[in-house]
Amino acid sequence: MDKGMRRITVGCAAVLSACATVLAVAGPSAAYGKDGNLEVNEFGLFWTTYQSGCVFDLYGEDLNFSDNYFKSGCSGAGQNVNDNTESYWNRDVYAWKVGTDAGLDGNVGEIPSNYKGNASSTFKNEISSATYTLHA
Repeated sequence: MDKGMRRITVGCAAVLSACATVLAVAGPSAAYGKDGNLEVNEFGLFWTTYQSGCVFDLYGEDLNFSDNYFKSGCSGAGQNVNDNTESYWNRDVYAWKVGTDAGLDGNVGEIPSNYKGNASSTFKNEISSATYTLHA
């Protein structure tokens, strides 16, 4: 192989390697839930009012918050999520239901898609379970 062809081959290999690395690091955009970062297609419950402090982010249902804790690096870190949320933000395309007891029992409320707000007195620091609803 001559020098010119070798340089092109090495250059192409370097570009492909760099592209593969970028794709592996960036990956497809996906919501994972329960990682402390509220992303598109997730429902979030916040430690304090006005969507501040730690967030408990859900991608799928969780019918019992008693074994969930807020992630570190924010106000409320390490606290149990059960009965410890004051505001919410639904970044999902589906509506979400929350219950004041495990199993989506007790008082149940629905939060529409792309809606955020502070919990009412019925739900403030009382939410114990959540699930998405199939109507968009």
